[in-house]
Amino acid sequence: MGWRQLKKTARRELNCGPHSFGEVQRFFLRHPCVDLDRMMVTVDDGAGNTIAVSVAWVQMPRASEASDLKRLVDKDGTGNVVLFGEAPPGSRFTGKNYDSRLAKKLVVIAESAPASGRPSEATLETAVDVAVEFPAP
Repeated sequence: MGWRQLKKTARRELNCGPHSFGEVQRFFLRHPCVDLDRMMVTVDDGAGNTIAVSVAWVQMPRASEASDLKRLVDKDGTGNVVLFGEAPPGSRFTGKNYDSRLAKKLVVIAESAPASGRPSEATLETAVDVAVEFPAP
């Protein structure tokens, strides 16, 4: 793809409830997660644009709970895991460039936003499509 990582920060949490909101937070109160890893990475797309990508890896005790969580976070207006880090000045995460992936007991959630320049919608979507395949930090 010709992209280059500019910056990366990550954090591990043991409790998902305080790091979520809406119906998703209520879900975690009834079904606590086993582990939460969150990461913010900024990449250069090789065309003069930078993209901020936030990724969360949520490990649940059972595959059925992970499936229920994915169904919930994928529905608009139900809340989500709080993104790690801040969107760069002049940009913001809106939920528009979003993707998630389910792998047994693991739910991976990614969202992207322009950090500088004017990356295309296709580029922003590609960023989340790739990010949900990242291994946890």
